[in-house]
Amino acid sequence: MRYRLNKLIHGPVGGVHMERLDRGSTWFGDKLQVNYLRADLAFTKTNFNVLIEGIVETEVNVQCVRSLDIFPLPLDIPLLDVAFALPGYQDENKIDDEPNDRQISADNWVDLTEALREEIIMAIPINPVNPKFAGENTPALSEELDEQDREWLNIKWSNTR
Repeated sequence: MRYRLNKLIHGPVGGVHMERLDRGSTWFGDKLQVNYLRADLAFTKTNFNVLIEGIVETEVNVQCVRSLDIFPLPLDIPLLDVAFALPGYQDENKIDDEPNDRQISADNWVDLTEALREEIIMAIPINPVNPKFAGENTPALSEELDEQDREWLNIKWSNTR
């Protein structure tokens, strides 16, 4: 997901460039796949950075912690204050050996792949629950389980004092 920001970078501070992100199934490395990506992104030039803002709509397949079924989980991920350093700008707080994946290239291209991957991973819940099993006493869950599993769910801890 690369965008050329030539006019924005050579324009005045405060300039805004709009881009539309609309992709189908996308892999981020070999571990994370999303079913689609949609967003209207605003790139705003500041003195030393380009800020990217927008709301990314996506969907990932995750495993429900209650039913262990794989289900599509829709996510709306706000991108707020995602900053990429302008070409030639050196951050005095950055350690020299530290790679900078949030840098605009010398030919004015910005690659959002790693930034989006990080934001998507952070938006996925630790324990995703399929919406059909979201209630505590969901009848659909009881119907899906056999007798032994229903007994296990109905265990009542005795009050020992």
